[in-house]
Amino acid sequence: MKTAAQAKALDKNSGSIWFLIFGVSLITLYFNTNAYDPFNTPKFLILLVLCGWLSGHVFEYLRNKRFEIKSKEFLFLAVPLSFIFSQIFGLIFTDIFIVGLIGETQRRNGALSYSALVLVLIFCSIKVNLNYAIRIIKSSIYVGLVLCVYGLMQTTGNDFVNWNNPNNAMIATVGNPNFASSLLALLALISFFSLFIQSFSRHYKIMAFLVLMLSVGLIIESQSRQGLLVMGFAIVFYFVIFSFFNLVRLRVLFFSLSITLVAFSILGMLQIGPLASFLYKNSLSVRGYYWRAALKMFESSPIYGIGIDRYDSYFKEFREPGYALRYGFDITSNNAHNVFLQLFSTGGLVLGFSYLAILTLILTIGAKSIKYSTGDTQKFNLLILSSWIGFQSQSLISIDNLGISIWGWVLGGVILGIHLNSQGEKIEENKSKKTVVTRSGIKILQPLISAVISIPILFFAYNLQKFESDTFFARAYADPRIPQNSTVVYDYAQKVVKNPIADPYYKFIVSVYMVDMGLIEEGHKEILILHKKDPRNLNFLTWLVEYEKITDNLLNQTYYREQIAQLDPWNALNYFELGKIYLKQGDLSNSSKMKAKILSFAPDTEIAQQAMQELP
Repeated sequence: MKTAAQAKALDKNSGSIWFLIFGVSLITLYFNTNAYDPFNTPKFLILLVLCGWLSGHVFEYLRNKRFEIKSKEFLFLAVPLSFIFSQIFGLIFTDIFIVGLIGETQRRNGALSYSALVLVLIFCSIKVNLNYAIRIIKSSIYVGLVLCVYGLMQTTGNDFVNWNNPNNAMIATVGNPNFASSLLALLALISFFSLFIQSFSRHYKIMAFLVLMLSVGLIIESQSRQGLLVMGFAIVFYFVIFSFFNLVRLRVLFFSLSITLVAFSILGMLQIGPLASFLYKNSLSVRGYYWRAALKMFESSPIYGIGIDRYDSYFKEFREPGYALRYGFDITSNNAHNVFLQLFSTGGLVLGFSYLAILTLILTIGAKSIKYSTGDTQKFNLLILSSWIGFQSQSLISIDNLGISIWGWVLGGVILGIHLNSQGEKIEENKSKKTVVTRSGIKILQPLISAVISIPILFFAYNLQKFESDTFFARAYADPRIPQNSTVVYDYAQKVVKNPIADPYYKFIVSVYMVDMGLIEEGHKEILILHKKDPRNLNFLTWLVEYEKITDNLLNQTYYREQIAQLDPWNALNYFELGKIYLKQGDLSNSSKMKAKILSFAPDTEIAQQAMQELP
């Protein structure tokens, strides 16, 4: 029982931990239906604001410890900070700065996002002890419950938002069944492992069991196997590590069974073996094309990569012809669907190895914490590490989504924080032991630094939100059947075009809206400007060639289609159209070359048949 003096004492870090929990929960659950991208950008904005405030705590820590940072503390700071510096290094060599900064459309995995996530990890490593970690884990169960309730609303047709969604209805708050499946799996893992912590109250265990059951049901309902794979790998890891430290006689048996299960699972995902019918999905095989393209990108620029989050602008150049033939000449991808390959291909060796260094540090420290703890404390450390392993397993086959990624980075930071700040602490029965200090005066350094950093971040976030909402409303009014809306569309489009940090693709979209509303010269002018700034962008090139097709300008059509051919060498449709243009110009030699090109890699397609009939 706490004394009166303790009751009046100030827990110096409690407020900041609650702020962290609130921010992480909001990133997971929040979306904005009045944004062009209702999921990713809103979460990105909250992450930036959260990072702005927490950075004050990090700077205060560095100031107070600048003369006494121990080797372990230095390592915990140096490794994550190297990743931030690697992002900055990669950003310098990114051809389109704003894309590298804020990330690709409907992804927002640019240098700012990753730097903010790293700062969250650093904050957790310097502030979170064992008891704060328990608070974070218990809070995640509440978040999981809210998410499950919304998932039930979606699967039963009672969603309060009428999403324009061609996929499964179970998209949760992340906009995609695969993402929803992974997020639910991560929270289900935390809930499942919490059931083994004896000192957790019955109240939390009942909630954890409820989240576990509902999550598994919703994952199955989402028809995405990704979540089940995440849970399977993490649970196997948990019991293998537990047996390794506690069941010495069964260590070999558990290890052998786990290796066998993992091997059959991997084979099953590759459509081999008895688990193939359960684990294989076509979406897994298509990832092979994404991964091989990423490797080719990395080979083309191994030191600094092709540019932060610029995968989309290089994918068609490096994709295999089989992808175009199987999925369509116009289908593309803006991510490698593997976080490791994504970072190596877009940021090069420096970024890729700095990321691997963070993972190695977390894994090593997590294993040490488990090894040198016992009882509930050991189980709790194992809970954190196993859940983090679950997050990492989905990153092998998926894209970083901020609603999920925030938990992976928080868990990683918690692993470091427990080791750094909780030496010798144990979980006590039904107690929430707190670090208590007496009030010695008002500290203003952290709030001051946080405020100074947050002001430009809030201004930046405001402009982000503005181009999202302006694009949303431009789309809402862009109806050619209502020509009187052209002025409104123009006004919204100009706001996006003049926004200094607007996504280039959004500028392109609103320019197309202007053309649709009869403002052809205005829209064409803006797209020409965009093309000049980013000549690799196939969206801009494709639109421009269609525009010149309407104006019947063969010279410009030839120029743009030749540019497309360089950036998209396995596009038979583009070669066919280019062959027809050469034919109109009387260039029989080049027209014949286009036919030969098509037949060289796409002889059995409908395009090839047309080329045989129409080209010389």
